[in-house]
Amino acid sequence: MAESERESIKEQISMFDEKMISAQRAARSENWREFKKIFKVDRMRLLDPLDLFGNTAIHIATHSDNPNLLQELLELLPRQERWRVMRMGNCVNNTLLHEIVFCTTVDMAGVVFKLEKELQEEVESYDPLVEVRNDSGESPLFRAAKLGKLKMLKYMANHVVGDIRSHFVRFDRCSILHACILGQFFDVAIWLLKLDGNLAQHKDMDGLTCLQLLANMPLVFRSQTPSMGAVKNLVYYLLPDEGYEIDDDYDEKGEEEEGSVLFRLRTDLESGPLDKAKQSVHQFAAFSRINYAIWKILAKEFNGIGHIWEKKKQHKLAECLAELLVQKDFSWQISFHSNFQPLIVLPILSSKLDRIKEIQLMKEKRQLVEIAHSRISKPLLKESISKASHFKNYTPLLMAAGSGIVEIVEKIIDMNPEAISHVSQDEHNVLHMAVKHRQLKIFNLIKRNSAFKSLIHRITGEGRTLLHQVARMEFYKEQRLPGVAFQLQDELRWYEDMHKEAKCWIKETAQSCSTVAVLVATVVFAAAYTIPGGSENGTPVFFGSRVFLFFTVTDVVALVSSLASVVTFLSILTSPFELWDFYKSLPRKLNLGFALLFFSLVCTMLAFSATVLLTIQLENTKWTSVLFYCAGFLPVAIFAWMQFPLYKTLQKLVRRLCNRVKQV
Repeated sequence: MAESERESIKEQISMFDEKMISAQRAARSENWREFKKIFKVDRMRLLDPLDLFGNTAIHIATHSDNPNLLQELLELLPRQERWRVMRMGNCVNNTLLHEIVFCTTVDMAGVVFKLEKELQEEVESYDPLVEVRNDSGESPLFRAAKLGKLKMLKYMANHVVGDIRSHFVRFDRCSILHACILGQFFDVAIWLLKLDGNLAQHKDMDGLTCLQLLANMPLVFRSQTPSMGAVKNLVYYLLPDEGYEIDDDYDEKGEEEEGSVLFRLRTDLESGPLDKAKQSVHQFAAFSRINYAIWKILAKEFNGIGHIWEKKKQHKLAECLAELLVQKDFSWQISFHSNFQPLIVLPILSSKLDRIKEIQLMKEKRQLVEIAHSRISKPLLKESISKASHFKNYTPLLMAAGSGIVEIVEKIIDMNPEAISHVSQDEHNVLHMAVKHRQLKIFNLIKRNSAFKSLIHRITGEGRTLLHQVARMEFYKEQRLPGVAFQLQDELRWYEDMHKEAKCWIKETAQSCSTVAVLVATVVFAAAYTIPGGSENGTPVFFGSRVFLFFTVTDVVALVSSLASVVTFLSILTSPFELWDFYKSLPRKLNLGFALLFFSLVCTMLAFSATVLLTIQLENTKWTSVLFYCAGFLPVAIFAWMQFPLYKTLQKLVRRLCNRVKQV
């Protein structure tokens, strides 16, 4: 191919000419002097795209973080074109202010605001630059918050003319607070939440509040952070616990911003001389400042310390943010019971109109539940709700319990003690969530609460008890355990927690059943000596009757089986109750004892029926015979109808207990 043809093809397919390519090279090498020189020759090229994203040279100049360069380039253009380029968007309609949020110097935005103020007199009607949104519906203010640029965010917030809350939600309903939490910029989130507390109640397109979102981020909290080793843990412990909201920047007046320093003294020097208590506070604050400054120097010198400090800063800010969000959370007040009638207690709302709307909404939800309950059978309704419920539909309390975030669960329960009794729509409580997701720290936290005993008896909408939740393996997480043996050790800890309760239950059951068995043995033993009809010369009156033979057999079997059940239950009471006795030994003994006891009771009722038939003289009429036979066997039928389902249930429970141990 000839050289001329190659040049022709290059001209046809190239998006940028040699001048723009030279400007790109200058920008990549941060040679901003050469960059400015190129566009001084041809000023109108400042309006042309300079990269694949549609950014102009003015957009690219923001990467320099040099306010003078930006101002000089803007002043190269005529006033009308200057206004146009400041509002010009790239391929996603990010304007100049959208790109400036990356800058560390707020004076970059100051240049734009200054020129905008000079040009606004020449424009009849316009939207301020800080109000312009990109294709995602993000204003420069929203974008600054999303990227964690707190300093730039505060500066831009001071230049908002209208209601600043109009910047807090983009087109997909994601709030500015949601965006900060997703980016883990918790210092920005804290500042925004203090600016507008209503952000805590906002829900995104998935219906999640900010506290629910935070409850799904366990690794940003200390309680779920993997162990860093002995030395790092020691450094972590020695690092300051306060001062992580300190902002070393100052406002335009050169004064510290209110609330930016946690070490600020809480004493008023103008109120008079300090007493001893205030002096101690003053001295402690001074010591904290010195300690903070020393560690800050060490963090700059040693990367390892700096990394640990950043981790602790994240933990402390996340904990502080969680505390602020918990204060605004009332979701735990909506609690469901087994009859699917929610107990609703509304928080105090900002206005009477809001409260009326909220009450009306809750009434409509209650009516829908009642209609569904009347049209669908209860088991089917439970199944549908169970299938429709997902982890994200739980309240922050239950979500945090499932994630193992001790900080959130502890704060919710401390601020609202009754929150521990909250029950979800599928009838899970906080203990079910902790056990199901193997969160031992949450379990130990709840165990110290006086409400623990009332929580363990909850049965979910799927019919699962607490022991069933322990047996579920679909939620099991290895938690970075190095081998199967350590996983087994982790699981055995759960069994140690349940071991005491299992021992108490089986002891009480064995004692109660042995008492009944002894009573049955006493009755049938006495019946053997007081035979129906009496005897003549030592021979029973009804000796030749088949019914008498039936009575004798059932009485003897009842006596033998009842005594055998007593022995079985006594063997349970005298067993050592070791953990592994619950694997085969105790379940088998319990099954055998129940079987013998039930069989002895059945035989006792049959012996009683035979006695009735022998002692009552019947006429030779069929209907009277049938009537008395039915009356005699009615107690047996009632007993079978009422007791055998219970026996089957106990069998299932014992079988599940065995399967649970086998899974471990």
